[in-house]
Amino acid sequence: MNINIDLKSALFGLVLGAMTMLAVGATDSSTSLPTGRYHCAAGQGVLLIVDTVNGQAWAMQPGGVSITGAPAGFFEQKK
Repeated sequence: MNINIDLKSALFGLVLGAMTMLAVGATDSSTSLPTGRYHCAAGQGVLLIVDTVNGQAWAMQPGGVSITGAPAGFFEQKK
């Protein structure tokens, strides 16, 4: 397999890649949405999602079986 790339094409690709990285890096991060509000954890067939702002938690088990062993009030909204 013989691939020949001329110098002009290689330089054009390099410049285009550098310009793309600069354009992506130049975005204003102060107007972006807050990150990290929801945290997810999964294991043993259970998916747990916690809202870190108000403490509300959701759980799902793909088999449709109810989740046991959770303390009373665990899935209620925290104050």
